[in-house]
Amino acid sequence: MGTTGSKTVAASSLKHCTLWKADRSPASRAVMMALDSLSLSITEVDLNLDKGEHRAPEIIMMNPLQTLPILKDRELVLHDSHAINAYLATRYCNSGRLLPKDPGGRALIDQLLHYNSSILYPRFRAASNPILYENCNFVMPQQVSDIERSYADLENMLSGRNWFGGCWPTLADISLGATVSTLNILVPVDKLRFPRISSWLYRLSEEVFYITANKKGLQEFSRRIDRGCITDDKEFKCPRSSVRRRSLGSTVENNK
Repeated sequence: MGTTGSKTVAASSLKHCTLWKADRSPASRAVMMALDSLSLSITEVDLNLDKGEHRAPEIIMMNPLQTLPILKDRELVLHDSHAINAYLATRYCNSGRLLPKDPGGRALIDQLLHYNSSILYPRFRAASNPILYENCNFVMPQQVSDIERSYADLENMLSGRNWFGGCWPTLADISLGATVSTLNILVPVDKLRFPRISSWLYRLSEEVFYITANKKGLQEFSRRIDRGCITDDKEFKCPRSSVRRRSLGSTVENNK
């Protein structure tokens, strides 16, 4: 488990990098999982979406789209999780395990990332936003149908393989995993209809980076869906380092 980070420099601290994020956001968690799989530690700033902290003037200056996550590496600012992860894997990893160096392997990963950004993630937002922001109490039938069509697509993509990107977890599995694990709360993956997705999601959940970077945000998202707004400031301790988050994540897991 956690093999994707095994060929990177151990616990590299990038003091010139800052990540603005919200744990309940699948896109934020995708970047957090990439950081953990690469054993990179950066400054992390948690923003409370319910209080509109992502709309603060200084945030809009970095990202006019007012979305999270946002990565700043010295003067470079990126605000798309797929672009951020590709940058981190290219800039700070020599192994090519998360993102292949050869053009063909890279294109296969890019293809899966585009599926997540153009099809899967928009379907997540269409299903979740009415519940999060419009006082809707259930996922609309059309959104359920659209999500299950995506599950069928992903089930076919996994034919004959354990991981979307190859023989081990890659950026494709990380981005798709962040989205699918969150969709699973809204529209549970039927193990009988989608056995490959179910098995893949279980394998992914056993990876160390998933435990440290994805589980807490899934729990927060589930609470937000079930109980309404979460505005407890204790949930937002910032800034903090990736190393600190990982140590807290491991402690939570070990206490179960």
